[in-house]
Amino acid sequence: MNDNNSPLIDYSSFNFGNFNIDEILNEEIICTVFVVDTSASTTNFVADLNKAFNEFVEVMQKSHVAPTLFVSIIEFDKTIRTRSGFQPIANIPTNIDFSANGLGGATKLYDATKLGIENSIEYRNNLENSGVNCKTLIFVLTDGEDNSSVNSAHVVKELISDFKKVEANVNSFVTILFGIGQDSSFEQAQKDMGIEYLGKVGTTAAELKKMITFISASISNSSTGKAVTAPSF
Repeated sequence: MNDNNSPLIDYSSFNFGNFNIDEILNEEIICTVFVVDTSASTTNFVADLNKAFNEFVEVMQKSHVAPTLFVSIIEFDKTIRTRSGFQPIANIPTNIDFSANGLGGATKLYDATKLGIENSIEYRNNLENSGVNCKTLIFVLTDGEDNSSVNSAHVVKELISDFKKVEANVNSFVTILFGIGQDSSFEQAQKDMGIEYLGKVGTTAAELKKMITFISASISNSSTGKAVTAPSF
């Protein structure tokens, strides 16, 4: 893997289609990023993940948070796909299928996480330059380890560390990795990437629902100024 800050992947080729900042009327928004593993090993639980995620979208579209919640979704396996740049939750469809593009055989965990964080930082900087305050929540969902990224975990860690050197960013930029299933290799990935929190969940519908419920609560807490804490299930 490439350890420098000039990766072999051309990130400029990703078209996020982020929402036009000039059209945002709120003084503060919450930017939530989902970086979702769609590699072949997720086959046994992807249907339940689809259901839980789509229910999350439906619930959040009706919640008090909806006017200020913007969501970006990135999928990764042997390739990386930007399903959505930052868009109001009202614009996110409720029929997302994470297996729609096929479940690839490799896992670009580090590259996809880096891409999601970079887009969130760029969008956040643009927001704040326009007078809109921003809180950022990054949720990485994976069931295993990276095996095909060109960037190392260290590159991701440095990206997070550099951004959080600014005091104002420390408590308003939260990163959480959810390790799904029994392959504990995601624990090392979380540490190596400098992801702040780790949540471990099973692959059953009930466990995935529990994860999504925690994510919903974290977003709601962030909207009211409460701290986002580590998953405790």
